[in-house]
Amino acid sequence: MTEERAIPPNDLKRMKILIVDPNAYMRGVVADSLRRLMITNINSAASAMEAFSVGRSFKPDIIFVDWDAGRMSGLEFTREIRRNTTGMARETPIILLAGAIDHDQLMSARQGGINEFLLKPVSAQGVLSRIEEVVLRPRKFIDSRNYVGPCRRRKEDPAYTGPWRRLTDEPPVKAHTEQSKENAFKLRAIIDNLTTYANRTQSDRGAGIRGMYRLLQQHSEEIAHLGDETIVRVWSSSLRYIEGVGMTDTYDIDVVKYHFQTIAIILDMPEEAFMHRSSVVNELDRLVNKKIHAAHEKKTDVA
Repeated sequence: MTEERAIPPNDLKRMKILIVDPNAYMRGVVADSLRRLMITNINSAASAMEAFSVGRSFKPDIIFVDWDAGRMSGLEFTREIRRNTTGMARETPIILLAGAIDHDQLMSARQGGINEFLLKPVSAQGVLSRIEEVVLRPRKFIDSRNYVGPCRRRKEDPAYTGPWRRLTDEPPVKAHTEQSKENAFKLRAIIDNLTTYANRTQSDRGAGIRGMYRLLQQHSEEIAHLGDETIVRVWSSSLRYIEGVGMTDTYDIDVVKYHFQTIAIILDMPEEAFMHRSSVVNELDRLVNKKIHAAHEKKTDVA
């Protein structure tokens, strides 16, 4: 018997998803990815404590929670649900989101009862792959003295062709082959400088935006010579966002920083994850288009 490899569209439409993330922009990014999958029954919370309150009445089928979910971490949030102390179903599949994770954190996540793990930046493709994992290939729920959560043993699936960044995967040895270490080091330094200017916009928006725009233009040719089309697209998208929204009231620092975070993470993606990289950038382009359109609409209304 062949294992089912896709969730029927009607089943996706009926799903109830809860997003827990203190960052409003990131909640929007995940929700937007879900809506692209035709999932519209979405609720969100800015903290773990708010999520407990929302979840008791909403009764989500799946939860996406950020590693940093406020005062209570996403990991502790998961433990509380598994302990059956929140009024939410303890077996609810939980997908942990984070910008990066090391081996110790990975082991803690497994021990805490996480079902799946997804690195940011997210895309509709990445979100779907994790939903399919918990729905089509659920692991037995374990309730023992020392552990409560999905079975930590994952059978090898030879048909799996998704990105390497699943809960039990280790980074591939070719994760840095797309660019030389020297170029990657230089690019990270530029990203650090851009992030500094982005943070400066909170106190002096004009100076911060001008500094970012100057740096982005100054290094555009250098970025193009790296030969990585995905990074070039993100770089161009950040310039386009600042040109279209930068000096308006709709400017959002999280959108700019998300571009820089995306580039930093793409540097660590293996070349085998080409489809995932492209999907992430497509999502980013679409979000920027929507932000620019909203800014122009607001300007027109004011006029």
